[in-house]
Formats: sequence, structure tokens, C-alpha cells
Amino acid sequence: MALLFLNSRGPDYIEDQLFAGLTRLLGRELVMPYPVNKEYYLPHKPYPRNLGHSRNLADYLRDQILVRRKLKSREFDAVIIGSTKKDTFERYRDLLPDLPVGIPVIYIDGGDWPEVGGDAKRMGFHDLLAETFSRRPPSLVFKREYLIGKDYGANVHPLPMAFGPAPELGMVEKKYGVSCWCVESDPIRTQALSLLEDSYDCRANGTIRGQKFRTYKRKGAGYLRELAASRIACNFRGVGWDTLRYWEIPGVGTFMLSQQPRIVIPNNFIQQEHVVFCRDDLTDMLDMLDYFLRHDNEREEMALAAKSFAKAKHSYLNRAEYVIDIMQPTSL
Repeated sequence: MALLFLNSRGPDYIEDQLFAGLTRLLGRELVMPYPVNKEYYLPHKPYPRNLGHSRNLADYLRDQILVRRKLKSREFDAVIIGSTKKDTFERYRDLLPDLPVGIPVIYIDGGDWPEVGGDAKRMGFHDLLAETFSRRPPSLVFKREYLIGKDYGANVHPLPMAFGPAPELGMVEKKYGVSCWCVESDPIRTQALSLLEDSYDCRANGTIRGQKFRTYKRKGAGYLRELAASRIACNFRGVGWDTLRYWEIPGVGTFMLSQQPRIVIPNNFIQQEHVVFCRDDLTDMLDMLDYFLRHDNEREEMALAAKSFAKAKHSYLNRAEYVIDIMQPTSL
């Protein structure tokens, strides 16, 4: 299956993870990025801004020629709209007049809003999305914020974020008790940080209110090592329920306390087997943290189980396999 992958020049975690996963599974020749995005070829951005990096400089030069040829001859079996970003939909609009009737279109909605394409309204290009979809609606939709109990229709499938691609960390010594490094993009985070910042070693390790993403001191692979150095790391929703941290914490082998996501996550982590979910009002959060800080063996056994489960079910390659399985011609 040859894919034309319409992508944004700006970062989008699910778009980037999926492009890297499809490239790894199907090969460079069958996954053509349009445009040929230099972020997929040059490793100059730190994690997580490099999640789409899956090719090299020689590939970049070859793909510039190959994509032009494939666009001209329409040598692809399906089109993937990789993100809910304005520049991605501008390319889809430009492609529409010459898009053969029988070629399926797959839309990856990795946005924060629960409505399909909802982020287009938030970012001011809803008219563009509506106009293009009125001319050629997608055959399949993969949705990050797929709310539990909401009817999205038979052609919409849940697609949460994943772990990786990420650098190997090796053995990391635990040096923090409880960490929660996040910006206050939802009131629940403000509430959690207010409870945490004067407890445990939180203030000393930077688990405090008022953090700004652009001023984070922990970045790139160093951020993942620091996350792995926590005995317990906490996760709470941001603008959307799904967060990259929800996958990073188990992915690096740290025990996770989390608010339970209210979205559909196939093969989600299991309460008390892999992670612990606290109440939405956080009334049991500190008691849970106290308990698992005291019970080292129980905590580390669960963290190890969650790491193995994340590797088996929630890597970026798992997500690509899932999309490929649903995209098979018999399903379109």
C-alpha cells in the first residue's frame, strides 16, 4: 500500500509518531511525505520535537525527486491527512482537483478538542476544513480525543498518542520522590500542583506552579532521564485528556499516578496492575502517594509491568500497525 502522507511543517505528536512508525514498518518507498518535511530527515530538534525523524539526508534528496514524480503520476493507493493543522489542509485542498475518485482518504485527528476536526475551529480554519470535506470527506478517521460514550460513527476509530521514538536510557538511579512537571493548561493541574508543591521533595525538584513550556530546564533525552529518576511521576489532563506524559512515564519505567483519561484507549493500562488512577477530585491522591512511597517492591513491580506493557501495546510502532490493519483495502 503506497501512501501519500500530507503533513504539517509544525510539530504534531501523533502525526510525527505515525509517520515514523509507517516509515519503519512499510519502508521509505511506500510512505511519501508531502511536503518533504526536513524535520523527518535532520536530527536537529530535541525530544519530543524530533518524533518524526525516521530518515536521513540522502533520503531527503531522493524523496524531493520521488514525491514530485509520484504526485504527477498519482502513484499512491491512499492519502493520509496527518494532522488538524491549517497548512496540512491547505495541501489537501490543493490536491483535491487531481485526486482520483477511487483513492481513499484517511484523516488523523490528533487535536485536543473532542469533536472531529474541532481544533480547526480553535485555530481559526474551520471553513477550510468544512469546505475540503464537503468536496471529499475522509473514508476513515482516527481520533485522539475519542470520548467514552460519544457516538462518532462507524468510520471513526480511537488513536491515542504512544511512547517513542525515544532514546535508550540505560540504568537510571532514582533520586526524586514525586514529580509532576507540567504547565497549567487545565484547572486539575493547578489543583494538583497546589497540593504537591509543598509536599515530599516536590518544590526542590521543580514540581511547582507557574511553569512555562518554553522555560523548561529539563529537555530532550535529559528530560526522559529525569523522568526515569522519579520514584513516582504524576499525570493529569491538559487541553485534551491524552498527554504524551501518560505514555512517557511507563515507557521509561517509572511508576505512574494519573487521573483516569475519559477517552477510549484500546488496551489501556490496568488499575493496580500497571498504574494507579486517583479520584477526579484528587481527595485520595496524597494517600496513594504516601502508600506507594513506603512500599518500594509493590511500586517497582507495577512500574516494571507497565513498562513491558507499554513496549508491547503502546509504542509508536503499535500505533502504526493498528492504523495499517484498519486501512486494509477490505476495510475501506
